[in-house]
Amino acid sequence: MLDTNLTRDADALICLLYKHYCLKKKDGMSKAQAKMFGSSVDIQQNIIPNMSHADVDETCKELGRAGLLDNLYADDIAYVVILSDSAVVYMENRFKNGLDSVLDYLSKIKGLIPFI
Repeated sequence: MLDTNLTRDADALICLLYKHYCLKKKDGMSKAQAKMFGSSVDIQQNIIPNMSHADVDETCKELGRAGLLDNLYADDIAYVVILSDSAVVYMENRFKNGLDSVLDYLSKIKGLIPFI
């Protein structure tokens, strides 16, 4: 069951991941490939460098518990992070205009979430 009761950090991260998913699809990548994000280390380095790795990893775990990410673990970290099908449906319904809506939302919360 999808739990969309998220912390601000988790909400911001799922929006950032969805943004990157949309951009990868726009560039011609398959849906299956676009949903893959590597490890929490990769996410911290490439998507959200202003957040500590420990916080990115914990937020990935939170999103996994909420059903929005499918995480595979190794060495006690989210080693493979995949946007779940439920997350794509949730985000498509949340942001009806796709990438433009996500970008608009991220610009609005930028001041509220210090690491964006």
